[in-house]
Amino acid sequence: MGTDYIIMNYSVKHPKYPPRKDLVRAVSIQTGYLIQSTGPKSCVITYLAQVDPKGSLPKWVVNKSSQFLAPKAMKKMYKACVKYPEWKQKHQPHFKPWLHPEQSPLPSLALSELSVQHADSLENIDESSVAESREERLGGAGGEGSDDDTSLT
Repeated sequence: MGTDYIIMNYSVKHPKYPPRKDLVRAVSIQTGYLIQSTGPKSCVITYLAQVDPKGSLPKWVVNKSSQFLAPKAMKKMYKACVKYPEWKQKHQPHFKPWLHPEQSPLPSLALSELSVQHADSLENIDESSVAESREERLGGAGGEGSDDDTSLT
């Protein structure tokens, strides 16, 4: 949108990644950032997070934690943005999969395999009551994310 950017996401379902007994999968109803340019080296960021963490957390815990988590995330993002140009020059300066999708090492997912997680069915995806498969009980491989410390934070 000119010099402004919108980064949005929402939860989707994929047949290769069904609910699992050992996880309670949060649902992103609509989450994202609006980044509006205010000059050549400045901007205003608006953060929206409409999330259902699922599980058995009381609503007051979710609401109270959001008062702390969102501001903390914005402070971390600010610090990372200030350091980013210098950091990026030292870490694969030409690697920009957000501009060049062919650079992404991640497997592609066919959009036809995805389905939107509609708000009217959110209560149906709490995974704490899903039965485990025999492989999962025996410690089958899971797709775990990385908390790599080479980030900007």
